[in-house]
Amino acid sequence: MEAKYRVLSLFKSTGLNNPKALFIPNFEGMTIVGNASKNKDYGIVVPKLGLDEKVIFNVDPNDEEQYRAALKQGIAHASSTSYPDSNGLGYYFAHSSSPGFRVQYNAVFYLLDKLAVGDDIYIWHELKRYHYKVSEKQIKDPSDTSFLYQQYDGENIVLQTCWPPGTTNQRLLVFAKRAKE
Repeated sequence: MEAKYRVLSLFKSTGLNNPKALFIPNFEGMTIVGNASKNKDYGIVVPKLGLDEKVIFNVDPNDEEQYRAALKQGIAHASSTSYPDSNGLGYYFAHSSSPGFRVQYNAVFYLLDKLAVGDDIYIWHELKRYHYKVSEKQIKDPSDTSFLYQQYDGENIVLQTCWPPGTTNQRLLVFAKRAKE
């Protein structure tokens, strides 16, 4: 995952969006991961990280059996939080285990710390795409869930994973607001 991120960063810094363009110039206009998704029913795309994963909606974060099953398939959306196209906060969580453990634990948020203010996140829900821009990052104690009970203006999401990767010491939170299109 780290290598994929570094290759994507290198190509973007040179102005190429796709390494195939080096060998097949007609592919120049295509991107490795853009705002489209292979999971158009329910998915998340983070172009900067090369992430295109399934989202399992309405997962009870207090039911360990339910959320573990969801995390084996992709990214979990916490029940009782906002859905796309709704005001409030949508809460999405996934593992950040080292890539070597991807078979046992889904490590899709391993590179979440690489996101910066202004980066794009796309959520697909019921065949419709919703665009968000990263607004801030925070590192919190695992017991600090105060962010879930705050009032949010407009549509917001938070992506959460354990921090540092492969541990359960803290939580990395990446907040994003719905972009105007």
